[in-house]
Amino acid sequence: MDDQRQPPPSLTRRRFLGGAVTLVCATPVFGLGAACGDREDGDDEHGGDGGDAGGDARETTTVDGWIVPVGTKLSAERFAALCALMDALIPGDETSPGAVLARAPWYLDQLLGAFDAEPPRIFAGGPYSGRHGGDDDFSRFQPLTRVEELRWRTYLEGSRGLPEREWNGPVVGLLERYETGLDALEVAAQAAHGRRFALLSGDERRALLLAADTAFVDLAYGQAVEGTYGDPVYGGNFELSGWAAIGYEGDRQPEGYTAREMSHPEEG
Repeated sequence: MDDQRQPPPSLTRRRFLGGAVTLVCATPVFGLGAACGDREDGDDEHGGDGGDAGGDARETTTVDGWIVPVGTKLSAERFAALCALMDALIPGDETSPGAVLARAPWYLDQLLGAFDAEPPRIFAGGPYSGRHGGDDDFSRFQPLTRVEELRWRTYLEGSRGLPEREWNGPVVGLLERYETGLDALEVAAQAAHGRRFALLSGDERRALLLAADTAFVDLAYGQAVEGTYGDPVYGGNFELSGWAAIGYEGDRQPEGYTAREMSHPEEG
């Protein structure tokens, strides 16, 4: 295996996946997206031949070898850097697709544009996904209350000096946090290697992350996990690949389980 695809020594894949199971057993509280493309050049480090970048009707372009959806909330260059960042945080191997092939970056991009749709793609409906019977209720996103809309617009867009958003002080929005964090990685990449962050090898990117802003890396890692292992209704976990990697079959309602399956889960 190419050692550039290994996670940092302090975080083995087994340790990561063990901690991720509890997160994916419930639908994420937020997140959207359709998909993320892989690197178009077919470099095995980044998994695959590019292929269908999104699984939806959005047009795509290529920046620094990464497939980028046209009209992304981030700039095209920042989206390519986001793909490179999430690939460094959750790289793929023979047992896991990694964040990029699971399309976590598009998940984040669509979260940033949640209010481009009506109702906003924040809270999926229920009770069933349709994967095991019943209607596909998950895909019917729920309208937000006035307070929920205020909370989510503040989180995504920032307070922007609006009194109703600054009752607890100014808030930097999620989009701005990513723009600032990704720009800082670009500066570090140019200083250390004279190349853009998205063009660095996996080892080079991970080394830079060790010296990067911890709060930003933690933010990106958490949302890479959501996009890779969350319910696919939110756009990541492409073709259930994230769940397959950790042996999680997802929701089973209304089909449910037999009494035998409940009492003897070890039988599969």
